[in-house]
Amino acid sequence: MPLDIFSAQARVWERLSQIRISKQVGGAYLFSGPAGCGKESLAIRFAQLLNCETSSEKPCDTCPSCQRFRQLQHEKLKLIFPLPTVRKKKVDGPGTSSTIGKGDMELVTEAIAKKAEDHFHKIKIPKSTRILIQSIRELRKTLYLKSEPSGRKIVLIFDAHLLSVGIGEAANALLKILEEPPENTTLILVTDHVELLLPTILSRCQRVGIPRLNDIFIRDWLQIKMVKDSEIQLLAGLSQGNIHQARFLISQPIGDLLKLVNGLVKMITNDNPDHWRKFTQTYSRLAHQDSATLSFHFMMLKIWFRSANRLARRVDDILHETSFKPGMERLISTNPNADFSAITFELEDAILSIPMNLYMPLILTNLLLRIQKHLNP
Repeated sequence: MPLDIFSAQARVWERLSQIRISKQVGGAYLFSGPAGCGKESLAIRFAQLLNCETSSEKPCDTCPSCQRFRQLQHEKLKLIFPLPTVRKKKVDGPGTSSTIGKGDMELVTEAIAKKAEDHFHKIKIPKSTRILIQSIRELRKTLYLKSEPSGRKIVLIFDAHLLSVGIGEAANALLKILEEPPENTTLILVTDHVELLLPTILSRCQRVGIPRLNDIFIRDWLQIKMVKDSEIQLLAGLSQGNIHQARFLISQPIGDLLKLVNGLVKMITNDNPDHWRKFTQTYSRLAHQDSATLSFHFMMLKIWFRSANRLARRVDDILHETSFKPGMERLISTNPNADFSAITFELEDAILSIPMNLYMPLILTNLLLRIQKHLNP
C-alpha cells in the first residue's frame, strides 16, 4: 500500500490545494526543508494537481494528465537536476556542441524511471555536482514556445541550491527566466539548502516551508519495506524523519549499526589517549577519502546525544524505547552535570566543517576536548 504524502504533510498540502482552488497560481515557488521530508514528492503531486482535469483538492490519479504526470512523462513537465559536466564534440562547420555521454544518458533515463515508480527516490547521477548552464539554456528555448492553451507548463528543479555552484552561470540564467516569466508556466525549485540560493532568486519565489516527516510515517514506511518489528523503533529513531536516511539504514545490518554507534559513543566520551589517537587518525582519513561516511557517523552520534539529552531532561524520545537507553542512562549517571545539548551542537559544527576542507586533525582534537569539557563542566 503506497503511503499518503497528503496526510504526512497535511498542513503543507492544504496550502498547496488552496492555491489551485483559488486559481491564484504563482510563476515560481521554492519548496525548502530538511533532507528527506518529501519535498520532491510534494512538488510532483502539486504539479500533477495544477494540470488535473477533474479535481481541485488532490490529483485524481485517473485522468490522462494525472497519469502522465505521475510517470514524469507529461508533455508540459520539465525536470531539471544535477548532471555530469557535458563534453564538447566537434560538429560540421565552425564551433562545437555539448553532449551528455551515452552511458550517462542511460543512467538519467533509469533514474527518472525509478523516480516515477517511487517519488521518494533521490535522483543521483554519478559525478553530478551542479545544475548545468546547458540545462537552463535548453529550458529557456522550450518555455517560450507556443503550446496548447489548456494545462500549465511545470518546471521542477531538484537540488536547486546546486544552481549556484562555481561561478553561478546556471543561477544567473534561471534568474533571467524568473525576471521575464513565460505565460501559463510555474517553476518549482526544491532544495535542502535555501541559504545557498541567490537572494535575487529567493525574492522571485513564493516560499513553501516543509517540516520533517513524523515518526509514524517513517514507521509505516519501514513496515511496508518488511523491516522486522523489533528493529522499527531503532531505525525510525535514527532516521529523524528523513526518508532517504531510513532507506540507507535498512540496507545496513542492524548489528553493525548498534556496534558502530555504541563504539563511537564510547570512543569520544573516554579520555583514553589511544582511543583519541585512533579516532583522529581514522576520521581525518575519512574526511579526504569518504566524507559521506564521516558525515553519516557524526550524524548518528548527534542523534544519540540529542536523545540522551532528552532522557536527562525526562523528555520522551523514540530512541528511549530501544537498546540504546541503558547506555544513555549509564553516561548520565556517570556524568550527572553533563551538558548533552552542548555536545549535540559541537557535533553539528563538526558536520558542517566537513565540506569546508579544514585541517581535520585539529578539528577532531578540539571536538574531543570540548566534549570532555561538556561532560565534566
